[in-house]
Amino acid sequence: MATLVVGISDCRCTNDPNTDLVTYALGSCIGVAALDSQNGVGGLLHFLLPDSRQDQTRAQEQPAMYADSGIPHLIRSMEKLGAERSKIRVRLAGGARMMTESSHLAVGKRNQLAARRVLWQMGVMVEMEAVGGSASRTMGLRTGKKEFWLQSSGTVGQPASPADRPATAVMF
Repeated sequence: MATLVVGISDCRCTNDPNTDLVTYALGSCIGVAALDSQNGVGGLLHFLLPDSRQDQTRAQEQPAMYADSGIPHLIRSMEKLGAERSKIRVRLAGGARMMTESSHLAVGKRNQLAARRVLWQMGVMVEMEAVGGSASRTMGLRTGKKEFWLQSSGTVGQPASPADRPATAVMF
C-alpha cells in the first residue's frame, strides 16, 4: 500500500486502489477530499487561501494554493484519470479559527465558503464537512476501500499511512 502525502497548497489524485491520500495540519486551510467510487478515482487538495485574485501569477504557478483555482484543478485532474463529475463525492475538513484571528480576517470561514461556492459552481455538492472550531485536523482517503477518515488535533508525529491511522481517527 502506497501513501501520497498532500502538503499545503498541494493536490494529488490517483486511480490506483493501492494508493491512499493523506494531508496533515489543516488549521484555517481546507482539505477537499473527493472520490468517484464507481470509477475508482480519488483526489485530495489542501488549499491555503480562498481567492487567487490577490496574486494571479502565483495562482497560475501553484493553483492548489487557492480555492478558486485549486478546486477546478482537483476536479479536472480527477476527470483526466477517468472520474465523472456527476459521481464525485466531496468532504471538507479544516477551516478552523486559529490563534486570535479577528472577525474581519476569519480565513477559515472564508475558505469554507469559497470551497462550497466553487464546488457548487462546478456542479459538485459537499456530502459532509468537519469545519470550524479551533482544532487542527488530519484527513485521509483510502481510494481502494472507498473510505474517508478524519482525526482532530494532535496531528504532530502521526503515522504517514492511513492504514496505520490512530485509533482516535473516525470514519468521515
